[in-house]
Amino acid sequence: MIEHLSYSSISLFLDCPEAWRRKYLAQEPTKTSPALVFGTAFHGALEAYLGAPQTEPVSYWAGAWAKALERDGSSIDWGIDTPETHCNEGVRLLSNEGVVRAVKNLTVRQDSDGPMIERKVTLSVPGVAVPVIGYIDFVAQDGVPCDLKTSSRAWSSDKASDSLQSLFYLAALNQAGHDWHQWRFRHVVFTKAKTPQVQVLEHSHKPAELFFLFRVVQSVWAAIQSGVFLVNPTGWRCGPQYCDFWAGCRGRYA
Repeated sequence: MIEHLSYSSISLFLDCPEAWRRKYLAQEPTKTSPALVFGTAFHGALEAYLGAPQTEPVSYWAGAWAKALERDGSSIDWGIDTPETHCNEGVRLLSNEGVVRAVKNLTVRQDSDGPMIERKVTLSVPGVAVPVIGYIDFVAQDGVPCDLKTSSRAWSSDKASDSLQSLFYLAALNQAGHDWHQWRFRHVVFTKAKTPQVQVLEHSHKPAELFFLFRVVQSVWAAIQSGVFLVNPTGWRCGPQYCDFWAGCRGRYA
C-alpha cells in the first residue's frame, strides 16, 4: 500500500512505470550506486557544517562518510570502484580552497526550531489520496530554499530552471503559508572535476506552474490506481548501468 509519494518516486514513474512497480509495489531489492552514497555523505557533511560551523568543512567528512556506509553498506555495488577512492574524493573536494570559500559563504535561516536544514515539506494535491513529501536541504538567510548537488560535470542554467523538484518544494512551501521565498529557488552544485568548482544557480517559478505540477502528480496517481505500469525501453534508465531491474526485465531477452 502506498502511503505517500515523493519527488524521486514520481520521477521514477515518469521514467519507467514498470521500474516504479518493481521498486514500490513488488519491493524488489535495489543496489545503491557509489555516486549516490558519495552524494549522501557529502550532503551530510555540509549539513553538519552549516548547522554548527565551528571548524573547517572537511572535518565533518569522515563522520558523514562512515554514516553513509553504515546505512547503505550492504546494498552498494562498487563495481570497479573502491570505498577508499570515494572517501578520498570527499577529502579532496572539501579541502579545495574554492570549495571551502563557497561553503563558508552559505548562510542558513533560523526559525523557532533552529537552523532550517533538512526540513520536511508536504504537498497536498487535489484528487490524490496520499501526500507528496520531500526534504529541503536548507533555507538560506535571505529566505530562498536551496538544494545541494554533487555532479561529475557542470550544470546548465536550463537544467536548473527546468527542475520539477524545485517547483515541488516551492509549491509545498507556498501551501504551508510561507511567502518569503517569492518563488525563487537556488541550486548549489559541487562539480567533481579535476579542478573542483561550485555553481550557484538561482531561478524562479511562476505560481501558475503549480497547476502543471498538480496535473503531473494527478496523472501519475491515476495510473498507479489503474494498475497500468508500462515498460519504457526508450528511456535513459533502460540499461544494466542505470536500472536495478534490467536483468529481470529487458535483460532476460538480451
